[in-house]
Amino acid sequence: MLNLCVNKKTFFLMPLMFVLLTSVSAYAKNTMPKEIESLASKYNIPLDNLSIIVQPVGSEIRLINLNPNVYRNPASITKLLTAYVGIDYLGPDFNWTTEVFSSDAINDGNVDTLIFKGGGDPYISIERLKQMVRELRSLGIHTINNGLIIEQEFFQQPQISTAVFDDDPLRPYNVMHTSFLVNSNKIDFTVTKKSTNTIQIEPVFLPAGVSFLNQLEMVAGSCGNFRDDINFTEIIQEKYPPHTVIVLTGMYPENCDVFEHDISLTDANHYFFGAFKRLWLESGGSFKGYIREGNATLFDQPLVSFDSAMLAEIAPESIKESDNLISRHIFLSLNQSLLGKKNYKASRKIMKKVLSKNGINMTNSAFVENGSGLSRNTKMRPATILDLLQAMKQHSSSDILLNALPVSGVDGTLEDKYQSDLLKQRLKLKTGTLDGVSGLAGFITGLSGKEYIFVFIHNDISDYSYRVSPFREALLNWVVDDIN
Repeated sequence: MLNLCVNKKTFFLMPLMFVLLTSVSAYAKNTMPKEIESLASKYNIPLDNLSIIVQPVGSEIRLINLNPNVYRNPASITKLLTAYVGIDYLGPDFNWTTEVFSSDAINDGNVDTLIFKGGGDPYISIERLKQMVRELRSLGIHTINNGLIIEQEFFQQPQISTAVFDDDPLRPYNVMHTSFLVNSNKIDFTVTKKSTNTIQIEPVFLPAGVSFLNQLEMVAGSCGNFRDDINFTEIIQEKYPPHTVIVLTGMYPENCDVFEHDISLTDANHYFFGAFKRLWLESGGSFKGYIREGNATLFDQPLVSFDSAMLAEIAPESIKESDNLISRHIFLSLNQSLLGKKNYKASRKIMKKVLSKNGINMTNSAFVENGSGLSRNTKMRPATILDLLQAMKQHSSSDILLNALPVSGVDGTLEDKYQSDLLKQRLKLKTGTLDGVSGLAGFITGLSGKEYIFVFIHNDISDYSYRVSPFREALLNWVVDDIN
């Protein structure tokens, strides 16, 4: 009797197993139109280094299915997973909170110290810092006698600089997660060639305790070579309070009248001190002392609390502008348990659980290092990214997620790309770029109005990058032309 039951169960399971195996087998098989094979051959691209999936929205048929299950480094395409999980798990209304305490009573307008408790907000702009200063001044505080204390304990993940990628720690995309920081430690500035053939550096906002030292030499050349020929060095002068000097050395092209650029300081505490002190003094207040780290729990109720914008507003910025810092902060903020640690390990577990719940197959071999994609260790199957894009379409917050995708020739990281009459405004794709990594993922609208899911990831040494670009654009043209 037992054998009979087992045989019956086996009999009924056989059709299901056949369907599953057939489906897996179909998606494991490469499907590559001859014209695309010819394009790859034309540009000398090894297909083993390339994964492409093209599938009409609402269909299970893949028009191109090249290496969908080969693990690739997706670079910043990873930000799609982070934003999706953040919106789904934390909710679109989630925000971060910064609290400000006083070390003593503020009745007479004098305080010894103001204490800032970082809450993980990645998007405190200079304008929002001005609002903080105005609110604190409105409480009657006019004098700070012994500087600032800052609590940097919201995240428990150690900081390891990503500047090893390019040995350029002052690049804004290399700014590390920080429980409290302002304006991504960023200084926007303009380099201008004056009529006297002199070079002037004009910061948009320069924190107190920071200055530029211009040692540029003017030579023949065009603006296009500017960044490659200029070196930025951060020097911290050991005095009290410390002073940071940004030294510019190298060759400035004489044909470049105006050039806009930005850098980010490596010390978040010093940047905040300088920005706050400048704004406090400009408000008419008095400020003495410097900044140090401490524990805000030693103090009573906060004087004021400042909430960030909602995640529904901040998460799209991480996708549209490929903001590494925002993605890192969303990723590290996933663990909201009072006893849990906000570190990468905890966030990976939550990410995998949320993706699985939504039908997105994140295999055990897949790995997300920090949520931003700025990593040599992150890897996943392109098929997982396809699942994610399908889930984005069906999510209750799909409007937030889909509208966050850069639009070709219009905005975000695609603002200056794919501007031909055929491609402009027809591509809604997240970009992913590292040395030796080129990726696009999102949606394409064909000339007929038909919509396609598109995943493209190329991993190889950087020597091949020049071959990928024309092939990729030819492939996009082919898709927009409705696979003709």
